[in-house]
Amino acid sequence: SSTQFPDVSHGTVCSGTDCQRIYDAVKDDAWLHGEFIKTVQGRGAAVLKARKLSSAMFAAKAIVDHMRDWWNGTPQDEWVSMGVMSDGSYDIPKDLIYSFP
Repeated sequence: SSTQFPDVSHGTVCSGTDCQRIYDAVKDDAWLHGEFIKTVQGRGAAVLKARKLSSAMFAAKAIVDHMRDWWNGTPQDEWVSMGVMSDGSYDIPKDLIYSFP
């Protein structure tokens, strides 16, 4: 979807036992804020074009993964962000649907 925005600020890249922040591994902020975003935003259309099928299965898997993380939590040092209705925590106005990490 052209409204998706990839946030790599909490991401890491690991090679063997060496892990580093995505920004440090890529070392190209212009690419991360330009071409990378365009690629992510166009991936649904690319799947549709390549497979001649909807990306609905990918959406279904994302829902399953989302519910798994909501129910079970995430492993140590992993992040997931979910849009939930705020109860007023973290200075987010009550009843606003907000993406919480």
